[in-house]
Amino acid sequence: MQIHNKDVFFSIIVPVYNVQDYLKQCLESILCQEYHDYEIILINDGSTDSSLEICCFYLETSDKIVLINKENGGLSDARNHGLQKASGDYIIFTDSDDYWVGSRILKDLNEMIKVSDPDIIIHEESRFFSDKDVKCKFNQRFLKQKSGEFKYEILQLIYYDLFVASACDKIIKKSILLNNDLYFPLGKKSEDIEWCGKLINYIDTFSIYPKSFYIYRQGRNGSITASVNENHIMDVYNMVKEGLNVKRLESNILNDAIQNYWACNYIVILKDFNVLSSKNRNLIWEDLVSWKYLLKKGQNLKIDKVMFFYNFLPFCLLPFFLNFYRIKTILYKKYRTLK
Repeated sequence: MQIHNKDVFFSIIVPVYNVQDYLKQCLESILCQEYHDYEIILINDGSTDSSLEICCFYLETSDKIVLINKENGGLSDARNHGLQKASGDYIIFTDSDDYWVGSRILKDLNEMIKVSDPDIIIHEESRFFSDKDVKCKFNQRFLKQKSGEFKYEILQLIYYDLFVASACDKIIKKSILLNNDLYFPLGKKSEDIEWCGKLINYIDTFSIYPKSFYIYRQGRNGSITASVNENHIMDVYNMVKEGLNVKRLESNILNDAIQNYWACNYIVILKDFNVLSSKNRNLIWEDLVSWKYLLKKGQNLKIDKVMFFYNFLPFCLLPFFLNFYRIKTILYKKYRTLK
């Protein structure tokens, strides 16, 4: 039974910083939509290349564009500016070096919302390594329920890497974000981790979009995900520490889900542990040891893979093994981008 009679208005928030080589493809992939009730909010975050000129061109040629031009404040600050400016019923975050595939995406989303009025729609990103190498895991095929009450399916969503630390694979009711002050934390790397962790508390209903339309570019020089450093890892550590210490909820399912979510990000710290200086390794080691209880099967596919090796390794060697896997993964990604 339909819940909405009226069409939905979408606000698509696109932070822009020095992406002159990718921005046109990103915007054209959205502007080609058959559905027309949307706005694209471009936040030029102090770009020093020709990104602002590209934004101004689209501002003049399309009535869908809203342009905010500001001093550089980072990704979180740009997204927060866009969220405050947004007029839509639902928010879609898109990074300006990524792009969409398909012209019916917003039309499909509108129909889904009319039917079930979900708080959040989750879609699976495809990884772009080269024009000939774009892949999606499509883990949604393992789900029995692809819509319904969030708290009853969140454990499966986390296990199959469908609810992950990314803002760009979620379409969310703006009212949920604004009513609960769900803005992105300033001055932190991997800000999506904290933001998504808090989001779990406020979602009642969900749906899964059945296709992969979002193309997530891998290995771009200058991108945040391509440049993990010490501050980045320490930010993740502090987020996990804070996340594990939040007040427990009344729902045991949600408490388990939140723990599983932070367990996934605990693995990230262990994987990148050897990037840290000896000072910071010593500083956080005691906490990492005390969080060993997070390492158990059945929480997430990635953790299950780690557990296969942890069964044969003492904990003190696990970060070194994961570091080897991290380096191997980086080299493999670079190889795939060159094919």
